Amino acid sequence: MINHLTQRYVTVAAICTALLLGGCASSQPAQAPTATSAERLYNSAKRALNRGDFLTAVDTFETLGARFPFGSYTQQAQLDIAYAYFKQDEYDNAIASADRFIKLYPRSDNVDYATYIKGVANFARGGSFMERIFPRDMSQVNQNWLRAAFAEFDVLVRQYPDSEYVDDALQRMAFLKDEMARHELTTAKFYYQRGAMVATINRVNYLLEHFDGSKHVPNALALMASAYRSLGQPDLQNDTLRVLAQTEPSHPALKN
Repeated sequence: MINHLTQRYVTVAAICTALLLGGCASSQPAQAPTATSAERLYNSAKRALNRGDFLTAVDTFETLGARFPFGSYTQQAQLDIAYAYFKQDEYDNAIASADRFIKLYPRSDNVDYATYIKGVANFARGGSFMERIFPRDMSQVNQNWLRAAFAEFDVLVRQYPDSEYVDDALQRMAFLKDEMARHELTTAKFYYQRGAMVATINRVNYLLEHFDGSKHVPNALALMASAYRSLGQPDLQNDTLRVLAQTEPSHPALKN
């Protein structure tokens, strides 16, 4: 779940100061102060992040990136920025930061985490304070956000099957599939109640094509059969009922 987000924030290994080996040949210790300054900035930003001062954390991480554009501290800081934005509910910025990390460090071992951040940021869009206390109806949330979240989790599962975030991503994908299917079924019912049978059938077909396996499939099939009956197409109605019988033999629509 969301607590997975904090698991990546482990202490970054100290930056190597290999140029110190040349100290005997030169009296200019060029790299040691730089490494120390980068580490100091990173640790300061982490302290702000850990105490929930996300604005200060982002500012300090960005200062680190501007002063020291290369190195392991800067690389980790980019992920921390994405996390800080997520915690502030600034989902666009969180996604943009995660995207930037993936583009800058495509071979990093943390790309799976950046992808996960993008998924949970889209997943959390549209949530208010009260909705965090009382569960929101995800079928009423902007479906583009849910589809974007599903797509990011799908990338994570397919491209990084050994990632520690895969189990959580799979649970979210199953939940999203059901909620998006419920949205389509609700819309199909809206059309049915207004006598728009062709629109009802089209909406159910979309549900069946994109959300096969959802728990809402049987009710969608029953609604489609009713729409075909209203259109005077008994053959298509019976075909749909046969599929329903294979999907859920005890469905009430089959008793009629």
